[in-house]
Amino acid sequence: MDGRTDRERLAALFAALEDPARAGALGDDPRVLVVARRHRLTPLLSLACRATLPSSLAEVCRRDHVLTAARNLALAAVAEECVGALAAAGVETAVLKGLAYERTLYPQPGARPTSDVDLLVRARDRRAAFDVLDRLGFEPRAAAPGFDEPDYHEVAWDRGGVEVDLHLALAPHARCAIDYEDVWRQVRPLELGAGRALAPAHAAVFHALHMAIDHFDVPGLYLVDLARLCAGAGDLAAARAAARAWRCERPLVTSLALAAAFEPSWAAALALDPPPARAALVAARFGVVTPLPRPQQLLRKYQHFDTVGDALRYTGIQGRRNARELIERRLRGRSARERLGLPTRLASPQGS
Repeated sequence: MDGRTDRERLAALFAALEDPARAGALGDDPRVLVVARRHRLTPLLSLACRATLPSSLAEVCRRDHVLTAARNLALAAVAEECVGALAAAGVETAVLKGLAYERTLYPQPGARPTSDVDLLVRARDRRAAFDVLDRLGFEPRAAAPGFDEPDYHEVAWDRGGVEVDLHLALAPHARCAIDYEDVWRQVRPLELGAGRALAPAHAAVFHALHMAIDHFDVPGLYLVDLARLCAGAGDLAAARAAARAWRCERPLVTSLALAAAFEPSWAAALALDPPPARAALVAARFGVVTPLPRPQQLLRKYQHFDTVGDALRYTGIQGRRNARELIERRLRGRSARERLGLPTRLASPQGS
């Protein structure tokens, strides 16, 4: 060991990604690989620093890249199948997060690991989208309280261990005020069947919301994603303007501050004002191995609502959903299919 903390190791990994000549400074510390894998950076390291990685890292990162490329290829095939079937049913689709990032932010396949397929459809297409996924052999999961309510923002579906997260919104409706007409008006072409992707500024706001919903206890790869989402001319300004208008500026500001705290080139590009105290506290703990205690999770959650009204409305709705979930599970015992109004399967679907 060389005496570095895991936070310092993570900063060194970010530095190597931005300047491959600095990869040699990662050294032979075995803990570097542990940190790189925890933060899902090894495939990108293999591609960005192929010629400069220490030998103790190079082969493992190369294997991780090969596995990631194969996994992403399989997920992309599922995404293309779903997008095509949804389009045939008249349902417009945008691909979110990992698979979209791999095609828009990273130059080579397999650079950006992802574990599932995230698709956004319009809320008005909720029932039609459910029917399409049902026909394709996917089964819904009761992944969160209220998942079956008409205004819930996402429903998880599974087929043979492959998960599709069907988003009806980018975040809980009570949490902020996203302009979905503008979102759909600005979607961009994507090299994945008939799918499209969010505009970079909108993707950045969604990305920051996703980080806030997870209490900013996320892999370091998310910081790389955010820096790249905001790298285009005008994308950062557009993201901040959208976040202000949609009442989710606090998640974006903290996410940008977190990225800027770890890599000087990101700090310069993101052009942040001095971060607020809540953002500095998040940055100070990022990269620590121990889990974030529940009280701190709740503190972070409520610090990142833009208005008190949004926080109160969200709390009330979630409280009602949690209470209803207890009733559903203990008294009614209905399956996820029944709760979504889907017919009972008489036999396992083909391909499931």
